[in-house]
Amino acid sequence: MRLATLDLETARYGDVYRAARLTRLRQQVIRHIKRTDASAQKVEQALARLAEANAPVDQLARHQ
Repeated sequence: MRLATLDLETARYGDVYRAARLTRLRQQVIRHIKRTDASAQKVEQALARLAEANAPVDQLARHQ
């Protein structure tokens, strides 16, 4: 059985390495986008709750 020699230049800058790196970066970007979206949804929900909580106060202040 013959083992392939390890060519570090090819391993680091070859097509297979670039494809694997691109795939990993793409997965990281997708994961960050999903986290950002989830955080934005939480902020929107909190703002909606805050608006609901402050709505009666605003209406009372206008009538006085």
